[in-house]
Amino acid sequence: MRKLGMLCSILVMALLLCATSCVTREVTAVETYYETEYRTEYKTEIYTETVDAVVDSRQGRKYLNPQVKWHTDLIFPGFEGSGGTYYYGYQLDSAGHSKTQVEIHISQGAQAQKGLIRVYDLTGIGQIPPRPTPFKDWYMGLSPEELNWLNSLNSTLSTARILGELRTGVGMDDYIVFEANGVMEFGIFATTWHGYAITSVRLTWVDEVIGKKTVTKERQVPYQVPYQVEKQRTVTKTQKVPIWEVILGK
Repeated sequence: MRKLGMLCSILVMALLLCATSCVTREVTAVETYYETEYRTEYKTEIYTETVDAVVDSRQGRKYLNPQVKWHTDLIFPGFEGSGGTYYYGYQLDSAGHSKTQVEIHISQGAQAQKGLIRVYDLTGIGQIPPRPTPFKDWYMGLSPEELNWLNSLNSTLSTARILGELRTGVGMDDYIVFEANGVMEFGIFATTWHGYAITSVRLTWVDEVIGKKTVTKERQVPYQVPYQVEKQRTVTKTQKVPIWEVILGK
């Protein structure tokens, strides 16, 4: 009996020792953490800058007279109307001006009938001379001189830049305006019965003085703004558990 009692005591002590003993083991767990990220935002910044600007200007005007003027009873291809064609050729001295503009006014008489007024840039081409025989009927035959004139005219009209045009008639505009910078010569063709279709041709010029000027401007400047982003990750941790859990496989 004594031996049995001692054996029981030893067994009880062993069980108590197992119950209170702990071992360390690794376990996985989901962990929440935060990372700092950045987004771009913009703010308005005021700054000054020195730039080239117009600090002064003056302007003037001048009425122009045609250097060349002629009339023929022909209506050229691409034109419309009746009464033949009037031509007015002008020269410009626009060098040295910052801006130049030409304004052409049409008479009321020319406005009373349907026709076409067209302006050509003749810079580098030259003025168009009058027809050798202004009122000779074509059916009578073309002389070599007239044939050369007609070929030259058609070549000019097909290559020269058109600066502006106007169809005459009731309710139509009575002026043509074009920017004349770089234009040294131009010609006006008018298909009309009216011998004074063009009442005035006026050159307006502006001279600008360029200087330094300090101006205030705004610009958008980017900057970074931090913010927290919640994330999760799986981590391995160590923890102590009773040894009996390990033995029982828990």
